[in-house]
Amino acid sequence: MPYLHTTPNGIRVLIEELPHTHSVAVGCFIDIGARYESAELAGAAHFIEHMLFKGAGAYPTAHAISLAIEGIGGYLNASTGYETTVFYAKVAAIHFQRALHVLSEMVQRPLFDATELEKERRVIIEEIRGIQDNPTELVHELLQRTMWGDHPFGRDIAGSIATVSAIARHELLQFFAQGYHAGNLVVSVAGKIAAEEAIPAIERAFADLPAAQRPAAIAAPPLPHQPKLSLLTRDIEQGNFCLGMPGVSYHDPDRRAVHALDALLGGGMSSRLFQTIREEHGLSYNIGSYHNEFSDTGMWVIYAGVEPDALRDAVAMTRAIVRDVAENGPTKQELATVKEQLKGSLLLSLEDTWSIASRNATSLLRYQMVPPVEQIIAEIDALSLADLQRAARRLLTANQQWLAVVGPYSDEDQADLQILLEE
Repeated sequence: MPYLHTTPNGIRVLIEELPHTHSVAVGCFIDIGARYESAELAGAAHFIEHMLFKGAGAYPTAHAISLAIEGIGGYLNASTGYETTVFYAKVAAIHFQRALHVLSEMVQRPLFDATELEKERRVIIEEIRGIQDNPTELVHELLQRTMWGDHPFGRDIAGSIATVSAIARHELLQFFAQGYHAGNLVVSVAGKIAAEEAIPAIERAFADLPAAQRPAAIAAPPLPHQPKLSLLTRDIEQGNFCLGMPGVSYHDPDRRAVHALDALLGGGMSSRLFQTIREEHGLSYNIGSYHNEFSDTGMWVIYAGVEPDALRDAVAMTRAIVRDVAENGPTKQELATVKEQLKGSLLLSLEDTWSIASRNATSLLRYQMVPPVEQIIAEIDALSLADLQRAARRLLTANQQWLAVVGPYSDEDQADLQILLEE
């Protein structure tokens, strides 16, 4: 179990000592993301993530920041989500102080240089164009818009070309000040480091980070209560679809059952979807599923790419598989298999220092504590057929399914798919 410490200015610190390793991972988890943005500021959290790499404090250029970590054989990266933004480094344990110093400078003293900001604005716009040119990514964005509309969940985290083009420097600075403060930060460390060494170093490194009031997230709206189809016509060689369904929040008592159902349906080559759609019928090269969970809601998605003429059959077969799970539940063998799959995946992740640091911080942000691995294993072992069928009947309902399609399809195809979705 990690050590949990709160610094004098309110930063929560997690230290997991792993003396058998040779690395140390350090992550700064900021409790703010894209769901805190107004429509006009869509993409601000992601823009700020980019700008923190463009120069900060003792590392005034992007090259200085990257060289500070890459020059010692380490790895530096970041990600923006809807609820959190994360900056992290993984280095050899002897370079812990360097990783901590770089991250603390980035989080506390970014320059937001006006010239670099305009350059990065162009980079992000090209990133957005890359998504729009990639139908396998675009179809997921289209589904989110279909399910969530104008809410931040309905937008790409990067924003749109229009919003990124319009966001001003002072607006980024204001958004930064709202989220990047001591009460909104978790610093998580895992690896070959002692807590008595790491904690004082972190307190010194982040001593200048002010305290402030936490911002409020934009509440999720209720999902539509009727099936809905969105189709984007593109002259391409493949049809891409996403079938969306309600999910659960990470506070929901059924979340473990939903994780198991997701793995059973689309979690790899042994899943029902892969075995039926690809192996038995040869309709798709790639098919899978994922479940996104947030503090107050969730979404469950099945995705695939198919030959254009096979789209209708693939969607119909996917819905039939979903319906069968809802009506009849999984088999005893499927339940036993998926339990071992979930437990094995969790245990394998504990061999990587960054995975451990990330799990610890994510748990603390969500639950105000870090559940022991043994507790999670016990919760998975306790899952029953009745648990999975209850969750399936709760979420896998025909009247709450939403379909997004990108491919070479006509208005006639769209009408046919809409009829199929309403069956």
